[in-house]
Amino acid sequence: MKILHTSNITGIAGSENYLLNILPVLNKSKEIEIEFLVLTPLNCKGQEGKFREVLERKGVKCHTIYFSKSRLFNVIRKINSIYILGNFQGIHSHLLHADLIISLTKRILNKKIVYFSTKHGYEENYNNKYGFDPSFKKKNIYLLLATYAEKVIDRSFAISKGLQDLYIGLGISNKNKLDLIHYGFDLPDSLPFDSFFRRSDKQLVMVGRLTGFKGHKYAIEAVDILKNKISDVKLLIVGSGHLETELKNYVKKLKLEPFIEFIGYHPEGRRFMDASDVVLIPSRAEGFGVVVLEAFAAKKPVVAFNVPSLDEHIIDNKSGRLLEPYNVQSYAEAIQELLEKPKKRDEMSNNAHQKLKSYYNLDRMLEETLCFYSNFFS
Repeated sequence: MKILHTSNITGIAGSENYLLNILPVLNKSKEIEIEFLVLTPLNCKGQEGKFREVLERKGVKCHTIYFSKSRLFNVIRKINSIYILGNFQGIHSHLLHADLIISLTKRILNKKIVYFSTKHGYEENYNNKYGFDPSFKKKNIYLLLATYAEKVIDRSFAISKGLQDLYIGLGISNKNKLDLIHYGFDLPDSLPFDSFFRRSDKQLVMVGRLTGFKGHKYAIEAVDILKNKISDVKLLIVGSGHLETELKNYVKKLKLEPFIEFIGYHPEGRRFMDASDVVLIPSRAEGFGVVVLEAFAAKKPVVAFNVPSLDEHIIDNKSGRLLEPYNVQSYAEAIQELLEKPKKRDEMSNNAHQKLKSYYNLDRMLEETLCFYSNFFS
C-alpha cells in the first residue's frame, strides 16, 4: 500500500515532530510506502525548508506546493495529479488547512480519493475558554470548516481520547469513523546534568507556549502560596508567546520576581526538566501533552489538573498528581508535598518512566498505525 501524507508546514512543532518520527519508520516497514506533500502558504515560502530537509534525510520522498486563496484551483489540480501519477492508495492529512484542501480536491476533482486524517488538536481560542468540553459548542468558522472537511474523510484517528470525545461531542465526526492512536516516541532518558539549567535548590519548571489554555496563571498563583512555606522555591517558565507581557506583569503585581524566572524560548527546554525537581502542567486541556512524556523520560514527577488528555497519561499518586481542575490551593499543596518528600518523587518518576517505555513508544504507535490502514483496506 502507498499513502501520501500531507500537512501545512511552516516550521517544526508538535505535529511536525510526530510526522518526523512516525513517517520514516512507516516507510521502512514492508507493508507500506510513504511519501509526503508539503503544503505551505505562499507568504511563508522558505519556512518549510528545515522540515523537508530532515524528512528527506530520513528517506521519505517529498513534494512541495505553495498555496494561496487566489491559486486554490491550481493547487488542488496539482494535488490530484500527484495522487494519480504516484499511484497512491490514499491521502492522509494532518491539521485543518490540509484537511480542507484535500477535502476540496476530493469533492471537486476526484471523488475516488481514499482520504484519511489525524486529529492533533482543536481551535486554540475554544481551548482557552472551554478546554475540551463539547457542551459549549460554538458555531464559528473553525467548526464549520472542520465539519465540512470531515464529511468526505473516509476514516480518521485522534491522538487522545479527549480529542476523540471533543470531535464526536461537537458533531464533527462520529464514533464509527474516528479511532484513537496515542502518540509514542523513543525519547532519550535523563540527559547529563548542566548547572546552567539549575537555578534553585527547590526548582519547579513549566515548558510550553505562553498561551491561555496552558494555565500559567495557576502555576504563578501556586508559587504565591508556596513562597512563605518552602525556602528557595523557584519556578522557571520556559517558552514564548502572546501572553508573555501579561504574565510578567502579573508576576510583578504579586511581587514574585525573586521566585519566578522567565527563560523565554529555549531550544533545549527538556534540559530544564532534567535539572528540576517537579514539572508543572496546569493546562485547561491538552490535545495530547508531549511535555508529559518528556517529563516521564526525564524521570520528574508531573503535577497537573484532572483534565483531558492529561487524565489519560497520569495516574494520580502513582505516575504523578492529578488535582481538581483549577483548585490552586490543592495544586500548591501537591507541589509542596513532592518537594518535601524526595522518596515519593522518585517512586512516581520511576512508575512514569516505566509507563513511557512500555506504552508510549514508537513501536506501539507504528503497529497501531499500520493496523489502522490494514483494517480499512481489508
